[in-house]
Amino acid sequence: MEVTPVFPSNSEDDDRLPCGAGVDDLLTQVAEHAPPRDPAHQRSCPHCRAALAELADLWAPVTELAAEDVRAPAGLLQEVMTQIRELSRNAWHAVLTDPTGQTRIAARVVGAVARLAAESVPHVSVALGNGRPETGAGQSPSPTEIAGAAGEPATDVGIAGSHVVIDVQIAVDYGVPIIRVAQEVRNRITEHLVAHTGLITSEVNVIVVDVLASPPTET
Repeated sequence: MEVTPVFPSNSEDDDRLPCGAGVDDLLTQVAEHAPPRDPAHQRSCPHCRAALAELADLWAPVTELAAEDVRAPAGLLQEVMTQIRELSRNAWHAVLTDPTGQTRIAARVVGAVARLAAESVPHVSVALGNGRPETGAGQSPSPTEIAGAAGEPATDVGIAGSHVVIDVQIAVDYGVPIIRVAQEVRNRITEHLVAHTGLITSEVNVIVVDVLASPPTET
């Protein structure tokens, strides 16, 4: 997925997400409980929302110590900031670290797991194409030809560290309870991501973009 930055960069050394948002701005938002620089962008951007979830986890030890009358362990803040700086360097990969090494999982892999999980729910098709195609009278478009009105991809993935945000567009069969099916899609994606990647799903947002009519029965 190609992302056009919406925040101009003031320096080549700026730590920025694929959308152009500055990691420092997001850290300030988390550390100081400050309002977002661009609330509308942040509400719709999976990259920002995943980064905020990861930053909240990374900054938690500092917040806990700030509430206590104790001296922070030597190097704690430096260690936290080092992890924060890594976010922009791994903007298209989830990063899981353990004592024996590091595992990086590409965003496209996370997206593939999410799509397959959604498609495993009965009466659900994942939208994959660009725009809504023209169809003949009484015909429904193929699920592979449905996506957002602006041609956006049907599965957006935001990744930061071990946190992931998924926005997925689906089509459902006519006659099924949409709310219940959407919740099942959300649960299935969360379960599959934990089982197959070990990632933390901060959000799974399901957008129902079409209803597919049952094919006419032959008489």
